[in-house]
Amino acid sequence: MPKEKTVKKSRQHQAVQKQGINFNKDFGQHILKNPLIVTSMVEKAALRTTDVVLEVGPGTGNMTVKLLEKTKKVNYC
Repeated sequence: MPKEKTVKKSRQHQAVQKQGINFNKDFGQHILKNPLIVTSMVEKAALRTTDVVLEVGPGTGNMTVKLLEKTKKVNYC
């Protein structure tokens, strides 16, 4: 008997989805939600308190919050 394909659940945050924000993975849009990965990326960037950072596509702001803790300013587009 062949296996039935299960419907994949949405990986979007429930809060984001309730706000009507949808991400299109076909355009490379993803939600970075693992706090350990965010912290690791910010630490490896070796940012200083005098740095100004440009964040492209801030999404839900998970990384923006961590960047603001380490830098002078975060600009986004």
